Amino acid sequence: MTTYTVGYFVGSLSSRSINRTLSKALIRLAPDDLEFVEIPIKDLPLYSPDYDADFPPEGTALKEAIAGVDAVLFVSPEYNRSIPGALKNAIDWASRPWGQNSFDHVPTA
Repeated sequence: MTTYTVGYFVGSLSSRSINRTLSKALIRLAPDDLEFVEIPIKDLPLYSPDYDADFPPEGTALKEAIAGVDAVLFVSPEYNRSIPGALKNAIDWASRPWGQNSFDHVPTA
């Protein structure tokens, strides 16, 4: 049986996040051929294009984590009719620099 690794982002930084609880429930209910690994986002500095030439270790670790999974799952609350700033920041890090989008050809939900 082939096992697929799914990296997941919890969009809330709160230690008591209902979305973290939801992610654990989803993992318990998932088929046996899926393995889950959380991709942490809390330690990322705020993204700036000034970093594009020289990514800090946290940005590089994020991109490497995405490269190491077969698919990505976002588990996130809605904040003020949008996604949380921390999640948007992680997406910015993963999709930069231009031409090096870590989500390219990675199934996401």
